[in-house]
Amino acid sequence: MHTTPVTCPTCFQEFEVPAPSYNEVPCDVDYDCEVCCRPLRIFFAEDDGEVWGTAYGLGESGPYG
Repeated sequence: MHTTPVTCPTCFQEFEVPAPSYNEVPCDVDYDCEVCCRPLRIFFAEDDGEVWGTAYGLGESGPYG
């Protein structure tokens, strides 16, 4: 299983999350920080065949606005 690092927008700690498969991106998923347990959202996208993720808070605008 491929994982990708994300940084929690609340506690600013980095942790690894399982990445969706290439054919499932772009997508936006709900997740809880593995360090502080606060809810967040992760936007997954693909660049040059590699899936990456970026986390943002529930009250923040994601990549789609």
